[in-house]
Order: sequence, then structure tokens, then C-alpha cells
Amino acid sequence: MSKYKDVVVTLSKKHPETGEPAPAGHTYVIGVLGNKKKWYELESQAMNGISEEDMKKELFKLLHPQTHH
Repeated sequence: MSKYKDVVVTLSKKHPETGEPAPAGHTYVIGVLGNKKKWYELESQAMNGISEEDMKKELFKLLHPQTHH
């Protein structure tokens, strides 16, 4: 079973698919879990208060959505 700690986080100033530069003051937070890859955009200044663990948790929600039975 996957856990959020298994997510590999990378920060990029370029869009993960198109290679386009990020908007001014923004950074892409890219997460990889196995063969899945998801990302979200974040204001660079907002990153000062966010730990890598928080980023992993957020990316894990995108990579491994919980299904409700």
C-alpha cells in the first residue's frame, strides 16, 4: 500500500508537460508515485511556510485519491 512518504517531490520553474515557463512568482510542485505523475502550481512566496512533508501529503491526495465505498 502506498503512503504519502513514497512520493518523490520536485520543484520546477517549467510546466511539467509543455516546458513553458511558470508565471512570474509561481513554482510547479511535481510529485511522482510509481509510474504516476501529478503536479500543482504554487505561489513561490507561499512555499516558505510549507514543509516538504505537507507537499508530499497534498501530492499524495492527487496521485492516490481515496475512493468511497
